[in-house]
Amino acid sequence: MTDNLVTLTLIVLCLCLEGLYSGGEIAYISSDIHRIRSKAQKGSRSAVRALKLLESPEWFLATTLTGTNLSIVTSTTLATALLITMLGTSRGEMTSLLIMVPTLLLMIVSRSLFQQHAETMAIRLAHFIWYSSFLLFPAVYLIAKLSRGTLKISTGETGRPYTYVTKKGLKYLLEKQGVNTDILRVEKDMVTNIIDFSDVTVGRIMVPLSKMISLPVTATLREAEKLAADKNYLRIPVYRDQIFNIIGILHYFDLSEILRTQGANTSNAEENETIECCVKPVVFYVPETKIAKDLLIELHVRGERMAVVVDEYGGAVGIVTMEDILEEIVGEIDDEYDSGEKMHKRIGPGKYLFNAKISIEKINQVIPLELPERDYETLGGFLLYHMGKIPKRKEALRYENTLFVIEDADAKSIKEVLIELSGDADRDVGS
Repeated sequence: MTDNLVTLTLIVLCLCLEGLYSGGEIAYISSDIHRIRSKAQKGSRSAVRALKLLESPEWFLATTLTGTNLSIVTSTTLATALLITMLGTSRGEMTSLLIMVPTLLLMIVSRSLFQQHAETMAIRLAHFIWYSSFLLFPAVYLIAKLSRGTLKISTGETGRPYTYVTKKGLKYLLEKQGVNTDILRVEKDMVTNIIDFSDVTVGRIMVPLSKMISLPVTATLREAEKLAADKNYLRIPVYRDQIFNIIGILHYFDLSEILRTQGANTSNAEENETIECCVKPVVFYVPETKIAKDLLIELHVRGERMAVVVDEYGGAVGIVTMEDILEEIVGEIDDEYDSGEKMHKRIGPGKYLFNAKISIEKINQVIPLELPERDYETLGGFLLYHMGKIPKRKEALRYENTLFVIEDADAKSIKEVLIELSGDADRDVGS
């Protein structure tokens, strides 16, 4: 009985070591070296040791692999002997399951947990991995040498320190370590936009139908000319029957050419001629879920400047132009779909007036807030989500330590919002 208890204790110890080595491996692989370097510079001895391990990846990998395999072999051997003693040799299938299931489950759980807290666990395990490498030195040294030799033979390289930069790492460098550099805020924003660009969908950057000026196909040439002149639009979407059934684009230059050729001899019949004769059919429809960078390439290849965005049912939900896509990288570019409205301005210490159409992403950039992005994209959507109704003028919402006051609204939407920051959160708003 005592022997079985000792064996069981050793099995549990080996399983714990397996979890630490296996989880430690994924923690170091998933860690951001720049975050760990930042903590090391602040004086953390564990972070310094973790940094040394990260700069010698073949060393920590050899250590964790050796430790994991040694723990698994030892625990499996002990568990097999214990179960044979308890169950006999006739129940091999049950013995195999009782050994394999805990081993695999522990490995999966430890890797999953350690990956979610990679930097924290890498620092906490630094001393353990470091001393383990010396305890297992012969095997670790041999594996490290073999890996370097194999790398040199196959690629001609001798192995380099941890030099690659992840998206998360680059963002961290820009936000934290770039504070005391000569990099301008607009440059940081542009680099951040480029990093995020590969994940931006067309639905996020399109101009929705509710914000567009469009014409029915039954509109006359003169009506179209007046609208284009009043709104200063070069391209106007044209729909048939219902606005979500966009069939083409009316180009102002085509319209002007037709009206010019008609000249002063325009008859009453020609005055009432519809725009259908000069509408260019839409040849490019894209789904909301399409990645913006892919659309940018396709627009360039096709020689198009815009596309109609459709939902899963085939109905149009908006328009996306090449300018809309480029704005995701370089910031605002004025085109005919931009209203020219001032989206925000500072009106006093800690007080800012915002257009409710401003995006949550933009508002988080211009003032020190961290408003969450959920099923809405704009400040107006944020307020509708939290207030649960279309508010009236002077109604207010307090979110955390920030006060939102409705300055202008109508029966259908919020127009302007006054934001009052608390404490020392105030700072100048960029233009």
